[in-house]
Amino acid sequence: MKVLLVGATGNLGLRLVTALLTRGHTVVAYVRSSSKLESLLPANVYSAVTVVEGDATDTALISRAILKNDCDAVVNTAGVAAMAPWKRSNLPEIFSAVLEGVKQAGLERGEPLRVWFLGGLGVLHFPGTQTMLSNYVPIFLEHRQNIERLRALPPGSVNWSLLCPSTMIPENLGISMPVTSTHGKLTANATTPPLWMDSWLKYIPFLGRTILAAMNAPRYDTTLEQNAEFIASDLEDQDSRWSGVTVGVIDAAK
Repeated sequence: MKVLLVGATGNLGLRLVTALLTRGHTVVAYVRSSSKLESLLPANVYSAVTVVEGDATDTALISRAILKNDCDAVVNTAGVAAMAPWKRSNLPEIFSAVLEGVKQAGLERGEPLRVWFLGGLGVLHFPGTQTMLSNYVPIFLEHRQNIERLRALPPGSVNWSLLCPSTMIPENLGISMPVTSTHGKLTANATTPPLWMDSWLKYIPFLGRTILAAMNAPRYDTTLEQNAEFIASDLEDQDSRWSGVTVGVIDAAK
């Protein structure tokens, strides 16, 4: 696929550049500064990428970049959610702009575009319920408004997926191609975290589910490289089992 990657200079974005190229995709990197991207990538990787400069909040420019470069899919990794409930970041603005740009491009093309967005563990449901984990551990709440935007879309307008990892750490500080990982592939599940560790603790009045959610959270730490590979692998096929859902991931080999 030809993929527009928004946020290519970020920690996950850089690894997605090489993961996508390794999988045979064509990468169009949408960044604020081409010189910054060039400084972060090996020369042989940078030369394999088409670079478009623009702001991640510019809906019209994002839509134009998709159409002008004839992109088949979009991956957005730009923006970081504020951790504290009372804090604010520019993630909702970026998310909304990219989503609208993807929707507009799809309308002009006459078919919905495939797009991966990045969310967080907290928008997954506590297993056995329809309640988000962030109801019990209220951090990174800006992801909640983003999932609401996705679910409010007209049917068939955007072919979206929302990857919902917990903490992502780098396996390697440097960026190289082909991508190499010492970790296994991620185990994934729609809507709820995969391989959830259940416990009688959830029955403790008022605090039980909060305690259990906090106990489980560290188990879902994964690597940046694993998540990049997960997305790049999924985009090898136009039809994805993850279309229209939130996706939880875990390194089951840990």
